[in-house]
Amino acid sequence: MPPKAQREKKDKAIEDKTFGLKNKNKSAKVSRYVQEVTKQVQQSGNKKERDLAEQRKKEQDDKKKAEEQRKAELAELFKPIITQQKVPFGVDPKTVLCAYFKAGQCQKGTRCKFSHDLNVERRSVKLDVYTDTRAKEEDGMEGWDQEKLEDAVRQKNTGDNKNKPTDIVCKYFIDAIESRKYGWFWECPNGTKCKYRHALPPGFVLKKKETEEERREREENEKENQITIEDFLETERHNLGTGLIPVTAESFAKWKMERKEKEKREREEQLQSKMEEFKKMKAGMKTGMSFSGKELFDFNPELRGDDDDDADAVDDYTGYYNQSNEEEASEVVVEENLFEDVAGLEDE
Repeated sequence: MPPKAQREKKDKAIEDKTFGLKNKNKSAKVSRYVQEVTKQVQQSGNKKERDLAEQRKKEQDDKKKAEEQRKAELAELFKPIITQQKVPFGVDPKTVLCAYFKAGQCQKGTRCKFSHDLNVERRSVKLDVYTDTRAKEEDGMEGWDQEKLEDAVRQKNTGDNKNKPTDIVCKYFIDAIESRKYGWFWECPNGTKCKYRHALPPGFVLKKKETEEERREREENEKENQITIEDFLETERHNLGTGLIPVTAESFAKWKMERKEKEKREREEQLQSKMEEFKKMKAGMKTGMSFSGKELFDFNPELRGDDDDDADAVDDYTGYYNQSNEEEASEVVVEENLFEDVAGLEDE
């Protein structure tokens, strides 16, 4: 029998069984009776079709259970390692999302002390209303080249450079460019009334910022080009040329003795000139030379007074000073080990 004919037959059976009932749409009891009759009629019919429907439903349930079992086995095999959560003191665990529930492995259900609400993490993040999260325009000159710098300076300072009293470039402007602090929002510390020009000087070249690799390469090249102190001395010795007298222990001692004698003569001449200046000063004449206390006592013994002890002390000090200078001039100590390689230098 076609489905349409079956529906018409069932509708007629329902109408026949409920024929003559009063208050079908008003009485709750009658309405329940009509629903039961309708259900019985709808369920009645071909037993074979009912069995097929039940079989299809059972197959769907079995298939669904098998799929759930397969997913459970895969989750058991590939489940991640989850560490036990630790809650700080004073924090409600219900405000923390359960890590096992997030991974789909929590077996405690409502007994779990942590939250099983995925929106907990979203609610816990507070929005900072005081921070501007909008993308800011790049203000610095990172990544600028020579062309972009010239274009930016021309657009930014075209009107400001007119009618300036001088052609001198502002030092703050140059410092900002060299330190890479210049940008579209850079302002001169002198303000808008700066009398100096904010323009690139003729021939200005923007230095490229040195990267870490370039710096290491430059340092390595500098180390390779450096020479030791021994090589430097050897080079300077060869640059002296030929025909020179090598320094020996005897020639060095002679040179040192001559130098000591020269220094002694210079001291004596200086002492003599000071003595003459002191005589002029004593005679009341002006002199541009100053004298120490010791020199005043040496040039004018009358200043010592009647104190014999002080006079003897001054004489002793003066004699000791002169004697030490004479001994220093007479004794010339030469370290002969400094001239051990002189023979090798002469051969070269």
